[in-house]
Parts: sequence; structure tokens; C-alpha cells
Amino acid sequence: MDLLHFQRLKSFILFEQPADYEYITLQFRRTHEKHQEHFDCWPIAATRRKLVNDFWFWALGHYAALVAICGVAFLVILAAFNLSYLLIVLVVGILLYLPLYILLYRPAFTNDFLPKLETVIAEFEGNQRIWAEKCKQEQLSTRGLVLLYYILDKCAEINFLTPSDKSASLMLKIFGVSQKGLKNELDLLFKKEKRAKIEQRKQTEITKSFEEVYAILEEMQFPKGVKMLKELEIRYNRSA
Repeated sequence: MDLLHFQRLKSFILFEQPADYEYITLQFRRTHEKHQEHFDCWPIAATRRKLVNDFWFWALGHYAALVAICGVAFLVILAAFNLSYLLIVLVVGILLYLPLYILLYRPAFTNDFLPKLETVIAEFEGNQRIWAEKCKQEQLSTRGLVLLYYILDKCAEINFLTPSDKSASLMLKIFGVSQKGLKNELDLLFKKEKRAKIEQRKQTEITKSFEEVYAILEEMQFPKGVKMLKELEIRYNRSA
């Protein structure tokens, strides 16, 4: 028997694969992504429960395989088939489950599989937070979204935007950010008295928002929008 086959046999007998970190990681991602295709709000806790259930299903399959292999070996050694021998194999197999559970399956679950599963979940959640934070950093600020939509609204001569809850509600549906924040930025955009009360710190933030929108309009190669944004920035600066 070569080394590879010996390692596989050892892994099978000692029930190592279900507690392998890479295997758990792969199974977690596959299971989570599979169920998220059918349920948009499928939680991580549900995937954890599925993998715990899969572990014990594996344990039952492993135990059944061991009993079957030992039973076949026993009958081959006896070189004869007898119903009483088969019953003996079944009874011995049933009696062996408790020692296997105490000495193999339970320790493998509590000391190996479960800690690794929790680590995989923590890593997955950490990656999700990093991805969400990166998306948040790359997304326009609420003020930038309002400025961009205002320019597009004016250039298309739709003239829908007003400092109203109706406009904020529509923009909430489009951009998925706070309606209250959108309403505040619309007030700042349309009401001169609001801009007159802008603090220096906020003025710096507004300048940054304009720069963000300039970059987008220039990337879009939209000179009319750039021109209108410059005019809007002048109005802001005069009111400040």
C-alpha cells in the first residue's frame, strides 16, 4: 500500500475529513451561496445549522461503513454465511456506537469541527464587513448623490427635484440611503438661508462632494453637466 492510500485510509478511519478546515470552508461557502440563490435573507446561522447537521450525517455514514466493512471481513474469514453470524455483527455494531460516539465523534465535533466552523464564520463575516466598508468608501456621499441627481434632472429638463419629502422618497428608492439625509441635502441645495449657516468644517465636506461629482461627470464626458455643476458651486460659495 503506497503512502497516499495509507493516508486516505487513516483519514477515513479517524474521521478526519469532516473536520478539515479547507473542507469546512468550501462546504460553508457552497451551502451559503446555494441557499442565498433561493432565499435573499438566508442567514449565516442557518448555514451553520446545516453544516452541523451534515457533520452528524457524515458521522452516521462513517459508522455504518465501519460496521459494514467489519461485517464483510468477519463473514469472509468464516468463509460461510449464517444468519446468526449476521445478527452477531449487527448487535456488536450497535453496541460499538456508544464507544465510537464518546471516543471519536463527540470529541471530533466539539474540539475540532465546531471551533473550525466558528473560525470560518468569523472570517466570512469579516470579509463581508470589509467588502461593505469598501463599497461604502467608493460610493458617493449622500450630498454627492443629491448633487449628481440634481444635475441630471436639470440637464434632462425634468425639473422634478424640490426640497420635499416626495423627492427624498424617490431618491431613497433609487439610491437606498437615508431619506432624512437626502431631505437635509435637498434643503441645503434649494434653500439659500440653509447654506448661509454652513460651518467651515461642513464647507470643506461640500467642496469634497463637488469634487466627487466633477470626477464622475468628467468620466461620463458630460461637459454640459460639468458646466452646470460649476454654476451650482458658485451659488453655494456665494451663499456661504
